[in-house]
Amino acid sequence: MEMDSNQPIAAPVVGDIKSSIAQMLRQMSNNSTIGSFSAPKEWCSEMAEHRASNIAKVAERTNSDTYPMNFSSALGAVKKALEGKDYYLVNEGANTLDFTRNIIDMTQPRRRLDTGTWGVMGIGMGYSIGAAVTMDKPVVAIEGDSAFGFSGMEIETICRYHLQVIIIIFNNNGIYKGDDINRSGGDDPAPTHFTTDARYDRLITAFNGEGYHVTHNAELEDAVKRAFAAGKPALINVAIDPEAGTESGHISSLNPKSGLASH
Repeated sequence: MEMDSNQPIAAPVVGDIKSSIAQMLRQMSNNSTIGSFSAPKEWCSEMAEHRASNIAKVAERTNSDTYPMNFSSALGAVKKALEGKDYYLVNEGANTLDFTRNIIDMTQPRRRLDTGTWGVMGIGMGYSIGAAVTMDKPVVAIEGDSAFGFSGMEIETICRYHLQVIIIIFNNNGIYKGDDINRSGGDDPAPTHFTTDARYDRLITAFNGEGYHVTHNAELEDAVKRAFAAGKPALINVAIDPEAGTESGHISSLNPKSGLASH
């Protein structure tokens, strides 16, 4: 949670936006000193137009049936499978985190657990276990392949205690992208490149969980529904385009500039 990150805030409010606004309106209607007020119609119309435009753009990307899948099309399939379900969402990664925040809506407060801005990778499985144990609800963990690697062996704990955690790994064979080369030369793979076409789903089957490997939107939507129905620990390996992904947060722009270039 960040406050005053881009401009000063006179009265910061930390809370679920729907619940917070409802409480504000209730208090304001009960306070006779505030009086009546309304937002300018022109401003409301402009905001409505922006909202409709953004919804249309996102829908076009999430409803596309691309092969190989990308982040948007795959999350569109996940979103369809999650409609109407009561669950907690755990989310970590770089692109996986960014895209999921924009595409997977939360309708209830305190149901999304993620790393936060500039957060620490590796919290996903711990968050999932904690939520499953304390809240007695299914947990959906949407993970980047790199993020999952930090604490992936906690799937043994999840299986040992028969926790209904559904792990969805967006596997593009690397960090940000899976098509990078070793820029220092030689035959070794780039440090950002993972084992090509790794089958993360086979890890959980070693502990008697449910494993799924999917390459198309329809397969992914079906796997999420089946995992919910099974009520067991599950891991869905989602093969997406190795070229899908960008540098999250423009991190390299924060690197100190070397003075060597000017000499």
